[in-house]
Amino acid sequence: MPAVRLRAVLTVAVAAGSASACHRPPPTAPVTGEPAPVSDDPALPPGSPAYSAPLCNNDQLLAGLEPTHVNTRFEHALLRETVLKQTDTGVRPQQSQTLASVGLACQTVTDVPACARLLASTVASTSLFAGDNPLAVRYLVLQSGANVRPVATRSQLLTLLGAIDTPGEARLLAATLGVQPLCGDDSVRTIDGGFRVITKRSHPQCTNQFEGVIVDVVRGQPTIVNTVDLRDRTLSCTTAPTP
Repeated sequence: MPAVRLRAVLTVAVAAGSASACHRPPPTAPVTGEPAPVSDDPALPPGSPAYSAPLCNNDQLLAGLEPTHVNTRFEHALLRETVLKQTDTGVRPQQSQTLASVGLACQTVTDVPACARLLASTVASTSLFAGDNPLAVRYLVLQSGANVRPVATRSQLLTLLGAIDTPGEARLLAATLGVQPLCGDDSVRTIDGGFRVITKRSHPQCTNQFEGVIVDVVRGQPTIVNTVDLRDRTLSCTTAPTP
């Protein structure tokens, strides 16, 4: 074939190939049968599996007081609830019960009975944890040697904890807002400056169901950043009694 004709044929072939490439459809992703990855939505909508984790019980909540991380030394700590009664001379404690405890009580004192009596009689009239009933207060009681004192305000708790650097401390601090932290593997997540704690509380319209509450604990300050309705519409709704 003459050289001139050969060059013409090659030119046409290259042009045809280029045109075909320009109109070729983009490659499609292979079908694997797996769901596409999704980003972690900080708002945690109602369908989030994070809300299926169990609520922390009192022992799990108090376990946030890890002695190696707190700012104030203690040997024994109680989570206590006291029922108060309004009298003519003011509010007075009626009865108390211990909801949870950590550590060993009165191990380093010479007068163990006196230490035990002091532990039993130490009460507070203010609540560390927000609640609907002002006459039912919950707080901590710390014992270190012969010293026993209540922790009944958030500022006192922060003095005890120091820097909030564990998930357990973040849960405990979030609970002061009157919510119930969850105890799943990812119920506390690291965020810039602190932790995000996934919690629940009774729904304001259906007291037998919950709403999800997201609490950010940043630099020792717990703040509710989002709430979602977790009601199951197939269940009957129990409403709070009218005062």
